[in-house]
Amino acid sequence: MEKEIQKAGEDFFPLLEVPGFPSGKPVRKALIVGERPADLTVYLAAFAASLGFRVLVADGANSFDPYVVSKFARKEGFPPDELLKKISVARAFTCHQLATLIRKRLEPFIPAGVPALVVFLGPCTVFFDEDVPGEEAALLFRRTMAKVEEMSRKGVFFLMSQSFSGFNQRRGFLLKDLIRFSDAVLKLKSSADTLQVILDKPPLTLRRPWGVFEEFKKLT
Repeated sequence: MEKEIQKAGEDFFPLLEVPGFPSGKPVRKALIVGERPADLTVYLAAFAASLGFRVLVADGANSFDPYVVSKFARKEGFPPDELLKKISVARAFTCHQLATLIRKRLEPFIPAGVPALVVFLGPCTVFFDEDVPGEEAALLFRRTMAKVEEMSRKGVFFLMSQSFSGFNQRRGFLLKDLIRFSDAVLKLKSSADTLQVILDKPPLTLRRPWGVFEEFKKLT
């Protein structure tokens, strides 16, 4: 596992081997959007933990499913409890809680000298809450994303997911900001009989099946 990380230069996203993933510059912030993207994101978190990454989950959508980790662990021959212990989860239920979690509480838990992946579930979800005025929500969201940018420049990888379920059209600018902010965006699309993934940023049809995604689909 350590050899795999060293081979990638302690870079997480090349280990996923996504066909057509952006090359030439490091990808620090990747986003998965669409229909039920959290399960794939959690699956990739388990993948990272199995490789030795320090995995921290900031859950703003109450969508972390430990059974996805357990399924991955059993498939790969790991004791599920041992793999779950390698993933730390913190949940936030309001935009103020989420902003505080990202801006003030997350960074101290990232150990120096250890490759780290932050899994950010539902970055926009709690900011869609109209009990919070739009200007206040937008300011908090952008300050939160500024902290993500700051940490990513220090070498922390962010894997984010945002579901279209419960999308607030009046605050669609938040999702646009999130997509603009991300280095790469994968979009999930489902049809009657299959789940598909496309590379939405940069826009590209995957040239060949994505192996990790095909393994994920076998578990769902």
